[in-house]
Amino acid sequence: MHALHRLTLMFMLLLLPCGAAHGARFAAIGEKKVVDLADVMKNVERSDVIFIGEIHYNQQHHAAQLDIIRTLHGKKIPVAIGLEMFTPEDQERLDDWSAGKLDEETFRPVYARNWSYGWDLYRDIFIFARDNKIPLIALNIPKTVISKVMAQGPSSLQENEIPPKISWSLNASQADYMRTIARQVFGNNPPEKYLARLSEAQALRNSGMAWNIARFKQKHAADRVVVLAGIWHAVKHGVPELLEKHGKFTYKVIVPELAEFNLENATVREADYLIMR
Repeated sequence: MHALHRLTLMFMLLLLPCGAAHGARFAAIGEKKVVDLADVMKNVERSDVIFIGEIHYNQQHHAAQLDIIRTLHGKKIPVAIGLEMFTPEDQERLDDWSAGKLDEETFRPVYARNWSYGWDLYRDIFIFARDNKIPLIALNIPKTVISKVMAQGPSSLQENEIPPKISWSLNASQADYMRTIARQVFGNNPPEKYLARLSEAQALRNSGMAWNIARFKQKHAADRVVVLAGIWHAVKHGVPELLEKHGKFTYKVIVPELAEFNLENATVREADYLIMR
């Protein structure tokens, strides 16, 4: 299999469907108990940033994300939504959408060129944002930049393509995760070159998202930023700990329960709450 195809498959393995949508249940990791949305909100609504991880194909996770956004808005708390799926080239289009200047037919191609997962999975979130003029923030690194890193490594990038205070070395937890994913495609001995490139791309995405969140918060200090991102960006050893490089921002992390990451073995070093299966 061609190397690029294998790397594509590597990412797709993370995104398998995970059941139908229904009302979300939560669990407080520190207390090891199931809690309701009201309990979650009491503890997260004062944070500068609320990270909500997702399996991209899981409608239940998106329903939980919208519940939290809707609750913040209902309490008259200023809120913005940070999106892993968009890159800054389309920030103006996001602004136009939030301002009500674009209809759905016009916006969907913009969505599609940024994200390959079905519009219907996220539609309710986008419609709520537009109807309530909630700012949307493009967080991710441009795809062309990621492609350069995957092909040639970080040395191929220009200075203006690299976010400030980047760390190219993943912490131990993120590095272990990259090795696990690589082994699912390449077997027990993934090529070191591709593992290195994969890790560098992950580090670049995490650093870029942290920087884009911080830039928004520096201009809009009162807004709570709800970040919608894949689980392994949202966990504390992903984007959140890198956010600390850019200022004293408070945050809480909510991620889905997985077979290998559940109420029994999860700790507050990774997240604060679980979306229960």
